[in-house]
Formats: sequence, C-alpha cells, structure tokens
Amino acid sequence: MALIQLYTQFNKVWIPDAEHVWKSAEIVRDFHFGDHILQLLLENGTELKYPVDSSPPELPPLRNPDILVGENDLTALSYLHEPAVLHNLKVRFLESRIIYTYCGIILVAFNPYKQLPIYGDAIIQAYSGQNMGDMDPHIFAVAEEAYKQMARDHKNQSIIISGESGAGKTVSARYAMRYFAVVSKSGSKTQIEDKVLASNPITEAIGNAKTIRNDNSSRFGKFTEISFDNRYRIIGANMRTYLLEKSRVVFQAESERNYHIFYQMCACGHLPQFKELRLMSADQFHYTSLGGDIIIDGVNDRKSMEETQQTFSLLGLKEDFQSDVFKVLAAILHLGNVEIKSSGDDRSSISHSDPHLHIFCELLGVRADDLVRWLCNRKLPLVNENVVKPLHKDRAVNSRDALAKWIYAHLFDCVINRINKALQVPGKQHAFIGVLDIYGFETFDINSFEQFCINYANEKLQQQFNLHVFKLEQEEYMKEDIPWTLIDFYDNQPVIDLIEARMGILGLLDEECSFPQGTDQSWLQKLSNYLNSNPLFERPKLSNETFVIQHFADKVEYQCKGFLEKNRDALYEELVDVLRVSQFAFLAKCFQEQGKEGLNMKGIRVKPARPSVRPANKQLRTSVGDKFCSSLSLLMETLNATTPHYVRCIKPNDEKLPFEYDSGRVVQQLRACGVLETIRISAQSYPSRWTYFEFYSRYSILMTSEEEGINDKTQMCKYVLQRLIEDPNQYKFGRTKIFLRAGQVAYLEKLRLDRLRGACITIQKYVRGWIQRRNFLRLRQATILIQHYIRGKRTVRKAVSAANLKQGWSAVVIQRYWRGFRIKKVYQTKMTELQSDVDGLIIRKQNMEKMFEASSKEQKEKFDQIKMNLLEEKETQARLRKIAENNLGIQRQDHEKELGRLKEEIRRLKDERVSLQMKMEDGDQMAADLQDQVAQLTKHVKVIPELRRDLSNLQNQKNNVDRRMKQQSEEARAKLHEISRLLAGSVVEEDILLGLTADYSEKTYEAEDLLAAFNGLAKATRTLENHRKEQKESYETQIEGLRLKMDYLQNENSSLQTLFIEKNNINDNIRQEVCRLSSENSVIPQLKVQISELHRQKNELEVLVEEQKKELEEKSDAIKNTLQRRIEEESSKCRHFEEQVEGLEETKKDLQGKIKDLQVENDHQSRQLQMERDAKIRLRLEASQLSSKNLDFEDLLDQKERTIKQLENHMISLETAQKAQKTSSPSPKHYLGMLEYKKEDESRLIQNLIVDLKPKGVAVNMIPVLPAYILFMCIRHADYMNDEDKVQSFMNVTISAVKKVSMAHQNDLASLVFWLSNMYQLLNCLKQYSGEEEFRKQSTPRQVNNCLQNFDLSDHQQVVSDLAICIYHQFIAAMERALTPAIVPGMLEHESLQGICSMKPRGFIKRSSNNNSDTETYTISFIIQRLSHFHTNMMQHGTEPHLIKQVVKQLLFHIGATTLNNLLLRKDMCSCRKGMQIRCNISYLEEWLQEKDLQSCHLIDTLKPLTEAAWLLQVRKSTDDDAKAITEKCTELNTVQIVKILNSYTPTDGFEKRVASSFVRKVQSLRQDHDGSAQLMMDAHYRFPVTFPFSPSSQALELLQVPSSLHLEFLTMI
Repeated sequence: MALIQLYTQFNKVWIPDAEHVWKSAEIVRDFHFGDHILQLLLENGTELKYPVDSSPPELPPLRNPDILVGENDLTALSYLHEPAVLHNLKVRFLESRIIYTYCGIILVAFNPYKQLPIYGDAIIQAYSGQNMGDMDPHIFAVAEEAYKQMARDHKNQSIIISGESGAGKTVSARYAMRYFAVVSKSGSKTQIEDKVLASNPITEAIGNAKTIRNDNSSRFGKFTEISFDNRYRIIGANMRTYLLEKSRVVFQAESERNYHIFYQMCACGHLPQFKELRLMSADQFHYTSLGGDIIIDGVNDRKSMEETQQTFSLLGLKEDFQSDVFKVLAAILHLGNVEIKSSGDDRSSISHSDPHLHIFCELLGVRADDLVRWLCNRKLPLVNENVVKPLHKDRAVNSRDALAKWIYAHLFDCVINRINKALQVPGKQHAFIGVLDIYGFETFDINSFEQFCINYANEKLQQQFNLHVFKLEQEEYMKEDIPWTLIDFYDNQPVIDLIEARMGILGLLDEECSFPQGTDQSWLQKLSNYLNSNPLFERPKLSNETFVIQHFADKVEYQCKGFLEKNRDALYEELVDVLRVSQFAFLAKCFQEQGKEGLNMKGIRVKPARPSVRPANKQLRTSVGDKFCSSLSLLMETLNATTPHYVRCIKPNDEKLPFEYDSGRVVQQLRACGVLETIRISAQSYPSRWTYFEFYSRYSILMTSEEEGINDKTQMCKYVLQRLIEDPNQYKFGRTKIFLRAGQVAYLEKLRLDRLRGACITIQKYVRGWIQRRNFLRLRQATILIQHYIRGKRTVRKAVSAANLKQGWSAVVIQRYWRGFRIKKVYQTKMTELQSDVDGLIIRKQNMEKMFEASSKEQKEKFDQIKMNLLEEKETQARLRKIAENNLGIQRQDHEKELGRLKEEIRRLKDERVSLQMKMEDGDQMAADLQDQVAQLTKHVKVIPELRRDLSNLQNQKNNVDRRMKQQSEEARAKLHEISRLLAGSVVEEDILLGLTADYSEKTYEAEDLLAAFNGLAKATRTLENHRKEQKESYETQIEGLRLKMDYLQNENSSLQTLFIEKNNINDNIRQEVCRLSSENSVIPQLKVQISELHRQKNELEVLVEEQKKELEEKSDAIKNTLQRRIEEESSKCRHFEEQVEGLEETKKDLQGKIKDLQVENDHQSRQLQMERDAKIRLRLEASQLSSKNLDFEDLLDQKERTIKQLENHMISLETAQKAQKTSSPSPKHYLGMLEYKKEDESRLIQNLIVDLKPKGVAVNMIPVLPAYILFMCIRHADYMNDEDKVQSFMNVTISAVKKVSMAHQNDLASLVFWLSNMYQLLNCLKQYSGEEEFRKQSTPRQVNNCLQNFDLSDHQQVVSDLAICIYHQFIAAMERALTPAIVPGMLEHESLQGICSMKPRGFIKRSSNNNSDTETYTISFIIQRLSHFHTNMMQHGTEPHLIKQVVKQLLFHIGATTLNNLLLRKDMCSCRKGMQIRCNISYLEEWLQEKDLQSCHLIDTLKPLTEAAWLLQVRKSTDDDAKAITEKCTELNTVQIVKILNSYTPTDGFEKRVASSFVRKVQSLRQDHDGSAQLMMDAHYRFPVTFPFSPSSQALELLQVPSSLHLEFLTMI
C-alpha cells in the first residue's frame, strides 16, 4: 500500500512546532493526490489547513498507532522518523518512568536526576543469563550481552558510553563495571572485582568537577579494559585516559568548581594527617575560589575524602603514597596563592617572604630562589650565548599557571599508572571488555580547543558506529536471503579529512605552533587560505576570530583564541629543571616514570591518519593535538578489534529536575549522538520484521476461511500478505521472517482493528438483543404471575361463606380422631412383635454362650497336646544335633592329622628339589671346564691324523649317549604327564566341619529359641558347604603345587638335555678346529693326553646322569604311589562326608518344619494380631524359598498354614488362656530392638549403610527410613552397654558420612530427599526414646521401656537437626535449579489460554536475541510435571507430610517471586491478556494442590503477590474508585511494585487505554500510609524457616529385621 493512501480521516500526523519541536494533529478529511491542503484538527480543538506542495507532495510524517507507542525498541515502530522517536521516548520517560530504551543496537539512557530502585543485586541476578531483548532495556542488559558474547564468541567486547556533560556517562560506566564484578565473582583472595570498582572514586576525585550542567562531570575520557581469564572471571583491569582538562586547575567559570580532590582536602585540613599541608578553607585559595561556589548541594566533601582514602587503601596504595599525592595537591593550591607583582618596565617579581611560596617549596623540596627566578624570567637561547629575559606580570602569571597545570597533569598520570599496577594480578588474559566513558558531541556559546578535540573524537566514533550498523543490516539481509541494496547513509569521512589530513586543521595548527612568532590570527588566516574551498569549512563574515565546521551533528563555531597556546602546552624548560632536582623523592620519581612512559609511547606503532610534523627545535615537544591523534588512533584500533555495544546518555533538561522532559534539548542530543541516523538507516530499508509464527499469531484474524485451510503457516502468511498489500515492493519474504517497509505494520494494525471493531459491533448487537429479550421474558413472566394471584384472590373471595367454613372445621375434627385411632392400633401390634423378638434373642444368646465355652475348652486341650508334641520333637532334635556334632569333631581331627602328613611330605619334596639344584650346579661347572679346555685346544697349531679316528669314535659315543638321554627324557615326561593327570582329576578336601560345632555347642534350644536355632542351623549348613568348597579348592591348590614341582623337575631334565646339546656344540667346534689344525699337517703329542682326559670326564658325566635319572625315576614312582593312595583315601572320605551332609540336610528339613510350627504358635501366644500376620508373611516367604528344594516339604508347609489359619480364627477365645499361662509359666524371650556391632566394624557399617547405599533400592524394597532405625538401634545398644566412647564415635562418623554423601550428591534429588527423611526420622527417634516427659506421652508402654538409659543425647539432637536443615536447603536449592529455567517460559511467556495472544511487533534487539536462542520450550504442564516428580520422590522416600508441605510452600514461593520479578522487568508482559494467562496458570497450580490433598494448608497464599499482580493487570484503571479498589486489594504488593506495574501497563490492541499518570499519582497518595518494603524485586531465594515438629513412630524396633541386601551380616539382633 502506498504511503499517501494512509493519509485518511482519523489518522494522526506530526507537524513542526516551535516550542515542542513536534505536535500531533488529526486528519479531518482524506487526502488525495493533487490536493494542496491537508485539513487537520489540533489536540486543543483548533482546525488547521496545512499547505502541501503538489508535486511531489511533502506530507507531514504520520503518527504511529497508540498500540505501538511506548515500545522497548524504537525500531519496532511502524513509522520511523524523528517525531515518532521523540514521542516514544517521552511517553516512556514521563508516563512509564522508564529511563532506558533500545534503538537498534543503541541503548538510550535518560538521566532521571533521581535515585531509582533498579540497580540492586536482585536486578543483576534477574538480568544475568537472559537474552538482551527478553527483558526491559537496561544498562545491565547491555553488560550481560557483552559478557555473553565474549564467552560465546571468544572475542573482545567494548561498551561505548557517550553523551553530554551531566547525561550520566560516569554512572552508566560504573554500573556496567559493577555488573561484571558481580556476575564474574572469582572468589580469589585478590578481590580484584572490588579493586576495579574502587578505582572509580579515585578517578572521579581527581578527574571530575562541578560544571554548570553537571555536579560530577568527567573532565577526561577514560577507556577501562576489564580482563578475564579462560573461565571468564575478572583477573585485572587497565585504564587509558584521554584529554584531561588541565585548564580547570587554574580557571573555572562562574558557578563551577575545580576538581573534587581539592575541596575534599580543604574540608579535612583540620585533621592531624593534613596539618603539615597547612590547608585553609577552599574559598581562601585562588585556584578553588574562581567559580565562586565551593559547595555542592547534597555532597559532603569530608565523607567523600574518607571514601577516597579507603579506596586508596583497598587498591594497595599505602598511606605514604597517599601522603605524597596530597602534598603535591596542596603545593598546587599554595602555588596559586603565590602573588606576582609588577615591577615596571615589563618586569615582575615575587616577594621572598611570601608564605605560600615557602610552603610550596617546602612541600615539593625545591629551592625558592630558583623558582622565583624562573617564574619571573625566561632564558632565550641565542647563537653564542643564552639571554635571560624578564617577563611581564601577565606572562609570569601564565608561567605560574602552566606550572600548576603541568604538575597536576603529571600527578594525574602517575596516579592512573599506580592504579593500573594495582589492578594487574598474575594470570594470562583470555579476553577483555572495554568500557569507554568519553565525552559526547559538545557545542557551547564559546567553543575552544577542548571542544574541537572532543568533537573530532566523536566524528571518529560516529564513523565507526555507522559502519557497524551498516554491517549488521547487511548481515541480517544476507541471513534471510533478501536481495541487498546499498543504503545511503551519512559518511563523515570528509569532515575527518578536513581535521586530520596533511594540510588539515590539525596539520596547519602544528605547523603554526612550530614557529616561535606564530599566533592564533596567523593560523586562522592559513586555514582560510588552504580550506576556503572546502564546503565543510566556513569563515563568518562578521567575525575575524572564529571559524565554522559542519560536523555530522551540527555546525559548530570555534573561537581561535588560545588554540596555539593549548596545543603547545608550553612550559619553560627552566621550571622543569627546578622540579627535576627536587629533594622530594615522589616528585622526582614521578618525572622519571613519565619519561619512561614517553619512551614507551614512542615505541607503539600506530598508523597515523596524517604524517606528523617534525619539530624544528629540539626544545619543542610533541603537541597536544598530535598526542591526542595518536591516542585516538590507538583507541579506534582497539575498538575495531572488538564487538561494540553503544550507550547514548541523554539529558532530559538543563535544570536537573527529576522526570522533566525538554523536547528541544532531547532532540538536539539525539541528532548529535547518532540515534536518529540509526533510525534513518533502518527506515530506508524494511524496518519492521516479523517471524512467520508471530505474523500468524497477530494477524490470523484477517485470514479468510480458504486461507485458514492451508496447513503450511508460512505459505498461509504469504497468501494473506499478498492479498492485503497489493504493492510487492512494500514487503519481502525471508527464510524465517517477513520484512515490511515503514507504515505497513500500521496499515495492518488498522485492518486488524477494523475487523475487531466489526466483530465487537456484532457481538454487541446480539448481546443487546439477548438482554432485551431476557428483560421482556422476565416482565412477561411477572405479569402472568400477578394475573394468576389476582384471579385466585377473586375466586377465593367468591367461594368463602359461614356454612362452608363450619363444614370444613367439622371434617378436620373427624379426621383428627380417626387418625389417632389408627396409630394406636398400629402401636399395640408393633410392641407385641418386638417383645417376642427380644425373648428369642435372649434364648439364642444363652445357647451361643454354651457353645462358646465348649469350643474354648476343646481348643485348649488341642493346644496343650500340640505343645507337648513339639517339646518331645525338640528334645529328639537336640539329641540328634549332639550326635552330629560329635561325629563332626572326630572327622575334623582325622583331617587335621592327614593335613599334617601332607605338609611333611611337601617339605621333604622341597629338600629333594634343593639337592637336585645343587647337582645341576655341578653340571654347569663341568660345562665351564669343558669350555676352558676347548680354549686351550685353540692354542695348538698342529694335530696328528690319528685324531680323526678318535673324533669319529667320540662322535658315535656322543650319538649313543644322546639317544639314550632322549629315551630317558621321554619316559620321564610320560610319567610326569600321568602324575599330572591323576592330580588334576582328584579332589582333596580339608576338614569341612572345622570350627562349626563350637558356634552352637553352648546354645540351649528351648521352645522360644527354636526359630533362632533354625536360622543358626541354616547358617551352619551354608558355612559347612562353603568350608567343603574351600577344602576342595585348597587340595586342588596343593595338587597344583605338586604339578608345578613335577614341571620343575621336567625343566631340570630339559636343562640336562640342553647341557648335552651344548656339549655337542662344543664337540662340533672341536671338530672344526681339528680340521683346521689337520690342514696344517702338524702333530702335538700333548693333545692325546687332553683327549684321554676328555674321555674320562665324558664317562664320569654319563655315569652321573645315569644315577640322577635312576634317582628321579624312583622318586617319581614314590610320589606317584603316595599321591594315588592319598587321593583314593580323600575320595572315600569325601563320599563319606557327602553322605553325612545329605543326612544332615534331611535332618535340617525336618527341624525346619517343626521349628516353623513352634514359631507360629509362639508368635500367636506372645504378640498381637498384627504381629501374627507379619509372621505369617515371613513363613510364607521362607516356604516359597524352600519349595524349590523339596516338593514334599511344600505339602507340609501347606498343612501348617491351615493350622495357622485355624489358630487365627480362635485367637480371640484363647487370649484369656494365654494370659493365665504367661503368669504360671516363664515368659518367652523377646528381642529388645537393639543391634550390636564390634568397634572394628564401625567403618564397614557406615560404608554399607550410608556411603554405598542406593536410595532407590531402599525405597522400593524396604521401609524408606530403615537406615534411620538401624542407626538408632545401634545407638541404643551402645547406650545399653554404657559405652560413651562408642556413642560419641558412632554419632560423629554418622554425621560426617551423611554430610559427605549429601555434599557429593547436591543435584541428586533422590539421594537428598532420602537422607532428609532419614535424618528427620533419626531426630524423631532420639526425641521419642530420650525419656523426656513431653515425648513419652505419645509413645507406647513398650517404647517407654526401651528409652535410652545412660546418656543424654540432646546435644546430638541439635546436631542432627542442623544436618537435616542443611540437607533440606540443599534439596530446595537442587529443585530450584531444576525448576528455574521453566518458570518464566511456562508461567509468563507460554500462551496457555487458546485464542488469547499478546504478541506485538518487536525491534531489532528482540529479533537478534531470538535468532541466537535455541532453548527448550517450557509450558505450565512441564512445571506441574516437575512438581509432581518432586512430590513423588518425597512420597517414595517416606517424607513426613508436614515436611512435604514446607517444601511445596517454598517451591511455590520461588515460582511466584521469579515470575513477578520477571514481570516487573518486562514492559511487554504488562497487559490485560497476560494477566489472564498468569491467572490461568495459577489456577492450574491450585488444581495440582487439590489433586495432592494440599489445598487445605493455604500453600497457594505464597502466590498471592503474583495473583494480585495478575488481578492488577486485568482490573480497570481509570477512576478514583478503581484506585481505592487497588489500594484495598493489593495488600501483598508494595507501592513501588504497584506503581511499576501501572507505569509499565501496555495495551495490546486499540480497545485498551494506557494508565494515566494522574491515576498513578492517585494510587501513590492512597498508599502513603501503607508500611512495606521499598524494594522493587522480591527475594526469589528467600527461605522460609524450616521446622521439624516431633512425629512419634509406631514402628516396634524389636520387630525390624535387617535385609541381607544391605550386607550388614556383622550386626547382631539383641
């Protein structure tokens, strides 16, 4: 749709206004192409005919719909232009009291001139981790985005904060650095975060001053690099400063002050540490009294001085350094009071008695004579000599002021350097975030060199900003595959060239400064000559001392006076020499550091924008302009290497009034800081961008029925937009978004509003018709009813007479008597029947009593008979057990003897192995001798031919010997193999009954102990089987050892064979040597003798080998026979043992059946009915386990179960008999509910019961709090034994172990709730059995008897309670961590009500943040599922109900506080529809509480603040009655929160109205008497006090059993 078509009736436009810049007007008549007048109606009711040019028509800018006004992001506006921006900011600032607004990537920050509650730690935590567009605009959001991008992209970031003086730049930078310090707490001992923040008060004291526009104006630029390590924690910082305003030291305008530090020192001049400085009041010093105003309202200079000193100390700058700094500052003040007098003839003089002169010289350690001389004179170097020239008074005063400025500048740099050193800590910098606090574009009535440099810096920053914005726009288009067209944006490169080019303003200024006779006028003339043709440079015709530069923001007229002097920054070298020879060490060191810094600065290679001018005279230093260019170039290089984030600070008015808005001043700053340029760039393309889902959600109401049938929502959106907007150039379809040109969203909103208005009219029509019809039907029904009664009245009147009344009364009397007669007859009949029934019941009762007595007597006889049978069987089993024990003892002795014999045989075999080894060593010695002999043979050179025959004979003999050795080796190997096979196939057992009889020999098996005897016998049987297996394994081990011995002997034989092989090799060597010798035909007689000796040794070796072979065969046969005999004996014993075990198994089974019967009957005699059922369950479990072993025994168990059932049926009748029997016979033995353990098993108990325990298995298979009962039963036994050390040790290790487990599983909900329940139960047990009266009342008599007897564990109760509280808080924290990510999306963002959508257009920030988010979608259902999961966990692990209520209450409070905090910080969520969504979600939580039977505990009251906020969003907010209703209803919300919600209330369509500021003030006035917190945010991490009320346990400790799965077999039940 063309823009001109939107100028229709009822639409609004903006027209220029002299006072308010722009004012609104409504179009009275549609505008058509060719019209020359646009008829408007102003807001005051005046009609206006606005002239319009015909071709092309220049129409006034259209006003955005009210629904779009007040947006968080200016780029979300449909019409993007200056009046729209100005109005949106005004509405947010004045009506909503919101000081932050996004403009694309810029954060626009207004100075409210008032403290706001939006900078606390709770706010920081709320913004931490959030996307930039999800929350309301804030400086914390920009800081979080920079921090997040640094961590995500691993790239350095920068935050560029600019604005006019007094706009709040310093405060914004301070808050940004505070945010980084809070979110990146390192926890290190260096406290580097605190040091970074502490640097701000110092730099503000020495670099800030009061100006006309600002009470705390920064008079220098500052770039702070905050360094982070690889874990993104602050490890240091570094500051770079730019263009300190040194002239303020010696001159201040009216109503301005010098730097704060001077006034702070003067305010503390009376203190002892400042006495030596001889300070006076600030109005008595020349340099601090020039402005006339030495006091700032609301500022205490003395307290500020204390803060400055504290921050010095925090940075590690000790008192000596502080004292030196204060000395220099005091010296500057005294220097300003040095009086310079005129002496005539252009001379000046200073009195040597001037007190301030002497104080200055004393403080700085310089000579007064030298100082006086060079303040009043100057040295001029000539060709052959130096001439001293006196100075005029004015020149001398300038020299004095230059010295003061020079000293202060060097001191400022020195302090900054020391701060940087203090902020440097060991560690490698991984990344940094730079915070640039720099002056914005400035234009005053008189603009000088400082304003020129400031505006030059802003030109460079604006250029960098334009390129960055252009780059982001291009990336957005490329990402969405939208054709990219070049956008025309303002390029200020020509202005930068005008300033910094070779023959630019700064170049000509440096050139003029190089001439000694150069003046401001001559420099201005050069500018005219060289730059007159530049369109950006102008010379006013009416002034000879000014020039004009067309900056990007505005034209600025500069006064050339003082440019050369300020650029030179000249100080006579003689005065510098006076200070260099100072006796004041700090001053001399400061000069040395500055010199080194200057050298270092020269080493920095910064590519200049223009060639530097080399000074002609070595006396001249680099100019201020050149230094500023270099530092600015370095700054731009740093910024270009980072990702920038922009904050533009705006002054709403010049009077510093809170929440006052001056449109003229604001628009001037918006033009200067680049905000409008951003808007202009966005408006040239497609500023409105919607995702397809957002477009569908918002404009689905405009779809036709055919379009709604399309399943693809993307295609559906395209069809709708193509139908609604005919011009395809007004929109583009991207991959994920729809791009719309300016004004199209407003047009779509108009169509949507028209559709809604039509639907509302239709609804109203039918509703009104229904109301009228209902009223008509009610009126008709009332009429009919009245007619009915009137007609009845008339009929009654006609029918009533005296005769009729008498007849009626007679009939009533007759009816009364007749009814009485009938009732009396019925009563008599019923009484007769009841009496007969009573007689029958009495007779039946007597018969039943007789039958009951007979049955009782019969059952008693049966019971006595069963008991006698069981006693007889018990005695029989005892005799059998003794016989089995005796047999086992005899067998054990036999096995011990046999084991001794085997051990003796093993020792003998070891001795034989040693003798064989000795013989093998002798064989090795013989082989060595043979080798020696071979070596002797090599010395001979001749041999006789007869040696060949002898060698042949030797070879034959060797072959025979080898053959025999081979045969013998094969025979030995075969025998060894046979022995090994026999050993492998045998089973040798030890005494399987060792140690078993002793365990049971001392026990007595009476009727009440048969169950324990059964368990013991079963354990003994298992032990017997295990011992038999161990005995078999030990015998197998011994056999394996013998097999290894055989292998060793075989290896010995192999070594002998190897020896013969080596001998054969020796013979081969001899043969080779003989062959070599025989070739020489020489004979050596001595060789025969040696050969004969070899023959002899060979024969001896053969004999020795033969003897060893025979001995080995004999020993092998003996070992084989012995082992075979023993194997046979052990096999027979094993078979005998197996037969005995089988017999014992049968005996055990018989005993089990009988013991089981006795146990059942015993239990029924000694315990109540509930305990009998438990015994029945245990018997059934044992029966099911034994059924797999013996099917016959299963029948016996079934028979006994039938007996048990019979006994259960007659248990009531036997109770009297049981009591009588208990009094006459000894009572059966019961467990005392204690567990005994040995001291050395304490660590095992803790390890198995606490450390290694799996909560899930306990919750499923056992009592959930069983560990608590086991621990307490162990404590009871230690108390019963009166072992104090054991009690103390056990309690200490238990507490330590539980602490360790809970700390190791901080995120394991099951583990935490398990130990929370157990510690709570342990605490209850300690109280219940403590013996205290208040706990005894709720215990059973048996529990009272089991109370602790010897120790008071009240101290341990407190320790256990503290541990339970700690676990409780860990459990709450773990649940909050799991629940927090879903709270805001589920409670606030998710649209749980179908058909109610609160989605609105979004800006650039929201779009970019959503593109990067890849988070899970959470709903209210997810939250309820998570709560149900928590509740199920607590129920499974036996958590007490009142403890569950406390947990749920805490979770609901966290949900409500987190949701409300987020709501307070999100203006886009403050709408009526969102209030309905919140209330719906709260109702879901109420339903969940009802489902879990928690609705009666008033837990939902913790959500009352959120409920009130939802109600506040839905209620009408216009009249005084509404204000009173809000005051009465909102009792949980404080005034700050109510005002915040009202100010943030945002309509979602045209039918809603904004909350008027007068209504907000009315609510504030009504709530003045309400006491409450003034905090905006709720503390979402607040913890309600947890209580552990005493809850007695009905569990009988003596009935508990320790499951075997806990591996606590070493515990003994007492």
